[in-house]
Amino acid sequence: MPDKVLLTGVSGFVAKHVAIELLNSGFEVLGTVRNKNSIEQTKKTLEENNVSTEKLSFVELDLLKDEGWNEAAKGCKYIIHVASPFPFKVSNDRESLTPAAKDGTLRVLNAGINAGVEHFVKTSSIVCMFRKPNRTNPYTFGEDDWTDVEWNKTTDYFVSKTRAEKAAWDLMESKGLKNNLTCINPGFVLGDFLNEKSCTSMEYIKQLLQGKFPAAPKFSVMISHVKDIARAHVLSLANKRAGGRRLIVGSEVRSILELSKIMAENLPSHAKKLPKKELPNFMVKLLSYIDTSAKNLVPDLGLTMQTDQTYAEEILQMKFLPSETAVIDAAKSVVRLKLA
Repeated sequence: MPDKVLLTGVSGFVAKHVAIELLNSGFEVLGTVRNKNSIEQTKKTLEENNVSTEKLSFVELDLLKDEGWNEAAKGCKYIIHVASPFPFKVSNDRESLTPAAKDGTLRVLNAGINAGVEHFVKTSSIVCMFRKPNRTNPYTFGEDDWTDVEWNKTTDYFVSKTRAEKAAWDLMESKGLKNNLTCINPGFVLGDFLNEKSCTSMEYIKQLLQGKFPAAPKFSVMISHVKDIARAHVLSLANKRAGGRRLIVGSEVRSILELSKIMAENLPSHAKKLPKKELPNFMVKLLSYIDTSAKNLVPDLGLTMQTDQTYAEEILQMKFLPSETAVIDAAKSVVRLKLA
């Protein structure tokens, strides 16, 4: 009998790749969806990528409701909790995403604890680690750092992810189960988008390729390939060394202008539309009042982040893919899907 994994948010960008990794590794997968209408499209996408869906089943569950989670967790050896809201636009209500992210995480973990699940892997993010006031430039962050959710420049997505991850650790520690949890903390997730279902990562790449950015904000971030993230989740399941750890998964830090140059070199058909210069910081700040998606960038404009993710490669016994590969795969998939 193959080991069974409950995978939340299976129709999402990252979770589809996790599902591929799990199914190709011989696991049985029960994927949760918020709306059963996304089941057929998810199955079709996986099958188009030569993945057998014989060991894949689905259940419709809501992170904001208790119903069904205990039943779904029964018989599962592992839980991978990926589902969490990440809208493109930023809300003025900094706590707007917290209920689905934090309360949803606690629902999933409690259901797994009740069912005797052996190990939990949660998709977190470096956004839980690096946003705080009075940083140096360049600034360094690592596994022991936390974003300051009380800082008024910490936007809704950063607040929700940080509160959710902290709540997960607090719950597991209170039950004496800290080593039964691993958090995967990627940066800006890129790679093959597999199908047309929109997500925030895709939206940024799409808008760059469509010429929506005449110039690039002075924003830099660590790039993570979605295939690395998927592998890291699966490799953490039975890896004792990964228990109780926050694993930073990603490769080089790149600016938006560097991403544009990589795309221009590899997709000459779109080179003219991609930005070739950087936008002054004050312009981005002004734009953020009109286009709220820019608000996520403002507190980090002009800052360079540094982190060391080699410890995660060592624990997982894998080498993370270069940032160029993630950028090229993302851009080519957007063009292949005729979205730009």
